[in-house]
Amino acid sequence: MRGFWPGILLPSWRAPWRVLALIFIPLILQGLFLSKAPAAEPFYKGKTITLIAGFGAGGGIDSTARVIQRHLWRFLPGWPEIIIQSMEGAGGVVAANYLEKRVPPDGLTLALPGRSWFVEGLVKSPGVTFDPTRFSFIGSSGVAPAFLFVRADSGIKTFEDLKRSTKPLPLAAIAAGTSTAMVPRLLAQIGVPVEAVLGYGSTARMLIAVESGEATGFFLSEDSVTRRADLQRKGVIIPLLQTRPVVAGLPLLQDVVPQSHQDLLALTIALDSFGLMLVGPPGIPAEQMASLREAFMAMTDDREFLGDMARADLSPGEALSGETIETAIKALAERITPELIARYRDLGGRKER
Repeated sequence: MRGFWPGILLPSWRAPWRVLALIFIPLILQGLFLSKAPAAEPFYKGKTITLIAGFGAGGGIDSTARVIQRHLWRFLPGWPEIIIQSMEGAGGVVAANYLEKRVPPDGLTLALPGRSWFVEGLVKSPGVTFDPTRFSFIGSSGVAPAFLFVRADSGIKTFEDLKRSTKPLPLAAIAAGTSTAMVPRLLAQIGVPVEAVLGYGSTARMLIAVESGEATGFFLSEDSVTRRADLQRKGVIIPLLQTRPVVAGLPLLQDVVPQSHQDLLALTIALDSFGLMLVGPPGIPAEQMASLREAFMAMTDDREFLGDMARADLSPGEALSGETIETAIKALAERITPELIARYRDLGGRKER
């Protein structure tokens, strides 16, 4: 009977129990400790994100950056502070160069360089030191379609009418290297009677020129035209072509350009095909990238963000995910050849390097 009472166990029984206790009690205590350990804090808690704007204060890029600053933090775990840093120069190239060469890939410095900077990288423009395919693409707040508009009183109602015109239609344009001039020049190359009239300096001046009759039309993104929606509402201008299937029955620009010019067209309208992209330096860790991309897309669907964009006269358009942008830009890069670069530079009125 003595073996049934713990206090009077035989010596031969004590050793195994002591061994078992030494093994299992620490494991049990460790399990209890781990089960009550606090969860790891979010990476962005207590941190500050610097958002670089590639253009000066007051313009569309800076305004968009400040709307993102006011809202993106709400969707990031840890609610980081976001500050704006202006870094204008060379159409966003200065900001993109800095982002790739000088910024650590820790997810704490992002940039909104502009619209055309990545194309300058693809065609290896002077002053470019970055490879646009290497950036960490987070998303675009919106892509608006672009349209070829003409004055309604020009007698031209359709693209077929335009092709039959006996004299070139003057289309207002900002500068040689912008899509406002390059798309009309491309159309002229394939025999469409249009000519780009340079020097209007801004989209606002282009709209005034067409309104006054100084120019007959223009090629512009929808978000630029919506600031003068009255021109369409009053029937002053009508669309002939579009870059995205928005208006039923209206031809796509891509469908009226022959195969021989498709790569050139894709590169030319890429200036307006991705909107304002939020990007980070190459190599941001996967965990931070996932948080940034998820937060960005949630923000673009948020009512407060959209209302803030509207109050700033910014048309968000259709949001693009970072994954979509990354895939599309890498596909565009694969189409780049020395011949295509030469044709692109010629279309933009640039001399060969």
